[in-house]
Amino acid sequence: MAVLFWTAGPILACAGCREPGEDVESATVMAGVAYSWTVLFMLAVVFSLCGGLGTYMWKTIKAVDSRHGSGE
Repeated sequence: MAVLFWTAGPILACAGCREPGEDVESATVMAGVAYSWTVLFMLAVVFSLCGGLGTYMWKTIKAVDSRHGSGE
């Protein structure tokens, strides 16, 4: 069990700590770029869902108002 904890440190370390002799700057930059694009994608999905739901509600309310004659 102690061996597992002894070797877990390098496994859980970031790329810069695991491979200090190699060029990890580009990997770190690319990870940051990927993270940024992921955040932007998730925000776009949220705004798209909210916009779609809002459009559906607006069209439904307009249709109900026009059926009941109170759309004026």
